[in-house]
Amino acid sequence: MHLFVYGTLLSNIPSSMSKFLSRRATLIGKAITKGSLYDLGMYPGFVAGGEETVTGELYHLNSDKQVQTLEMLDAYESVTGEPDDQYRRLEISVQVSGGGNFKAETYEFTGETEGMQLIHRGDYTKYYHGKPDHERFVNGE
Repeated sequence: MHLFVYGTLLSNIPSSMSKFLSRRATLIGKAITKGSLYDLGMYPGFVAGGEETVTGELYHLNSDKQVQTLEMLDAYESVTGEPDDQYRRLEISVQVSGGGNFKAETYEFTGETEGMQLIHRGDYTKYYHGKPDHERFVNGE
């Protein structure tokens, strides 16, 4: 199974969960997908579809630990299957840099985005640095 990540799970964001993911999955490479990325205050929210693109990474989850990895990631993203969850897991199409199209799961923000700041070019890595609230969240403060 493939997983597209775009925020605090990116390999170059120093969060405990990005380190967790890197131990349980193989990084395939940089990838893009159709969608928009919003600043939710301390972390980003992805909304699938539209004409914009979001930059992220594609992972292949290790099959021997896939179920436990998804359980931990669902807990991190507070995905419970309830209607009021802030995120849901869904399947999208992604394109890996250097070629290759894949189906992957990702976490989509389900809340209202009106009035929220759009992250330019959907690139959280470039956006994250110098944002104190985001840095505090990633560092677990």
